Amino acid sequence: MQWDMDVDVCALMILILVGIMHVSKRYLSIRRSRIFLYLLIVETVAVSCNAVLKCLLLRNNVQPGVALTVLADAFYIIQYFVPILFMYYMVVWTGRSLRIDWKAKLLFFVPVVVYVVTMVWNCVTQGLYVWDGQRGIEETSAVWIMVAMSLYCMLYGAIYAVIYVRRFAFSKLTAIILSEFTVAAVMLLQYYNSDIVHIDFVVATGMLVLYVVAQNQSEMIDNNTQVLNRNMLDELLRNNITNGTHFDLLLLALDDFKFVNKTFGVTAGDMMLMQVAHFLTTLTKHGKVYRYGADQFAVELTGEDIQIEKAIDMVQERFRHPWITEDVSVMLSTTISCVSYPEDGATMANIIDVIDYSILSAKTYGKGSVVYARDLDLHALRKEKAIEKAVEKAVERDTIEVYYQPIFNTEKQCYTSAEALVRLKDEMLGNIPPDVFIPIVEKNGMIVKLGVKIFEKVCQFIAANNLRETSIEYIEVNVSVVQCMQNNFVEQLMEIMERYDVSPDQINLEVTETAAANSLAVLQENIERLHAKGISFSLDDYGSGYSTLGYIHQLPFKIIKLDRLMVWDAFANEGQVLP
Repeated sequence: MQWDMDVDVCALMILILVGIMHVSKRYLSIRRSRIFLYLLIVETVAVSCNAVLKCLLLRNNVQPGVALTVLADAFYIIQYFVPILFMYYMVVWTGRSLRIDWKAKLLFFVPVVVYVVTMVWNCVTQGLYVWDGQRGIEETSAVWIMVAMSLYCMLYGAIYAVIYVRRFAFSKLTAIILSEFTVAAVMLLQYYNSDIVHIDFVVATGMLVLYVVAQNQSEMIDNNTQVLNRNMLDELLRNNITNGTHFDLLLLALDDFKFVNKTFGVTAGDMMLMQVAHFLTTLTKHGKVYRYGADQFAVELTGEDIQIEKAIDMVQERFRHPWITEDVSVMLSTTISCVSYPEDGATMANIIDVIDYSILSAKTYGKGSVVYARDLDLHALRKEKAIEKAVEKAVERDTIEVYYQPIFNTEKQCYTSAEALVRLKDEMLGNIPPDVFIPIVEKNGMIVKLGVKIFEKVCQFIAANNLRETSIEYIEVNVSVVQCMQNNFVEQLMEIMERYDVSPDQINLEVTETAAANSLAVLQENIERLHAKGISFSLDDYGSGYSTLGYIHQLPFKIIKLDRLMVWDAFANEGQVLP
């Protein structure tokens, strides 16, 4: 047996360094952090045991006996327990439970059974190694069982993670798999060539990679308040939901906190947020505290914590007193919303939707209000989500319909244009009016994809019907302010028109007055770029909001459409009719 002491010392130094980094910061008592800590401990013990064993066996006056045999058996037990722990870590890292997939669970326990049986057999017969007077321990061909088991564990962990890991973690997964591949390659080399003794160093390096890309606590904790961040809320709630663990969430949204930052400065505001976060940690012993937003916190209460009503009383009592930092004393108020699993939502998506909806609802009730999700009209929320899915499905299946309302030109006494009207019909919800689904898809960002799809259908219609040969000069298409905010808005439209050979003068884009009021600068830039290319513009629903002639003067609108209420009022109210 050869022993490169430098390699084992380097491996130990890496493992100790990773361990110090892992526990020196605030230790997160979550399952994957605990498993990673176990991995560090087991691998450190394995490397130390290996070093001691080699050191003793290479001394001429040491003969194998019961103590060395026990030490050797313990080394094999510990060493080959590492890949099983790693496999389990990868499963936990995905946030998915083996309980809900019996096939994955069965495949998981295959190497565990092989490991237990082989280790028991080795402890009885020492079948994995023999004593050699010159080289110390020589591994037998039976070691291939444990090598194969280790490779299986690494492959299982990688495949499981590829299948179930969340999309944002794929870059991290790539680094982990590359590290796994290196460990597997060195393991095979060492199996076929016993003079290669670098496996401990490679495994220790792999542990360092695992810490940096998957276990770094700086990515789990909010830097300012030192409580868990939003990503950890999503991860841990998903774990609880997967495992069917009941929990209550207390959501706090500080009222008018922007005023505090503007009045006393961001530094004072940050210190107050730290005080609020520290106070919230005293409410729960077994749950956790998260920073949900800039001025929002979430407190998780488990069955072993205080009741949610008592927690609310404690929060309200604390907010009756000022928050003091240095020379600043400020009275803060907070709206509180309460969400429970599984009563208020059966899935992770449902719970997040209910959380956002309850926070928004609490704000509408006024400062310091308390709202329970169970008391809200969750039917409206579920209907909104159903409409979201209906639009998404229609866009994917290309079932969005566009109808064309002709516009009569009194001067030319013929139809010279048409307005594109989008229609949506769902199998479950039936016909969904545009004034219902458009605000919803504007809020969730789906309007960008929907708008591109509608514009492409209009261009297809123009090209397929040779509108140049008819009296129809152009088609009017509504655009949303969300579309106009996109950096590639102009390029998208021009690319579609070029694809279908549609001339810019065959398109008229309608912008609502509300859009112009909210984003005049952005609209002006995009409108001027498209106008320079030959596209005309209309201002729709003029008079529906706080109308101003500035829109007409600053933007190159070809047509101004008055809001219908404004026109109807003119007929009904003589005071609005000009003499």
